[in-house]
Amino acid sequence: MPGASSETAPAATPEPLRLHVLGAGSILPRAGYGASGYALELPGDGLTLFDCGPGSVRALGERGLRIEDVRRVVLSHFHPDHCLDVLALAFARRNPALSALGSIDLIGPVGLAGWLERAAEALGHWVADPRARVREVGLDPGARGLLELERARLSCTPTGHTPEALAWRLDREGVSLTYSGDSGESAELESLAADSDWFLCECSFADEDAQANHLTPTGAARIAQRAGCRNLILTHFYPSLEPVTAAAVAAESFEGRIHTAHDGAIFSLR
Repeated sequence: MPGASSETAPAATPEPLRLHVLGAGSILPRAGYGASGYALELPGDGLTLFDCGPGSVRALGERGLRIEDVRRVVLSHFHPDHCLDVLALAFARRNPALSALGSIDLIGPVGLAGWLERAAEALGHWVADPRARVREVGLDPGARGLLELERARLSCTPTGHTPEALAWRLDREGVSLTYSGDSGESAELESLAADSDWFLCECSFADEDAQANHLTPTGAARIAQRAGCRNLILTHFYPSLEPVTAAAVAAESFEGRIHTAHDGAIFSLR
């Protein structure tokens, strides 16, 4: 055809997915390692927070992220180092400057609604978010749950850390991220993480200091290896464990790429 071009239009560049580490430590004070909190930046769908421990809301500002962009919070369990800033987030969202905010989804284990109600009874209505949509996920041991989001899929499995505790996985457009929450070694977590591009996994204590229902460098690495994960991000370090040491130990059992989280770290998932 006269005047027609034979050139092919360049393929669209995939939108980046970024994981911002808000807190990579425990409840014990340690510079650069605050309580558990992670913000997943999903283009076109704002921010999804995986856990929201103390300091997470402040860390949003330090990372250049906005409360207005938080679309959902996904909780693993109700230990304070994983969930306490859900209340700070609710208080912030009630600020008159944010009166035009839309709804937010609060997703977590069975008991979430009751926990929020008791918190409001103790601290006042300021920590109750009238625009929050609460969704509880209850699973029996060995079960698997699935939630469909607008452009992604959330799935989860029990970890046994507490009676309600869940690990979570998000799949979006060919990229997968599994978050262990707190967990011991289990077939359920291994199954959830199967073939994950990224495995964000707690690594609380050294092998020689192993605690029940927590993971060590070797334990995290074994799960990642058996699950066929491509990247392992070690996180949730207690002060007694040095991240560089944890990575060296994990490398003895995991053949993929090993990363260590710290507050302020950003991981480009694609």
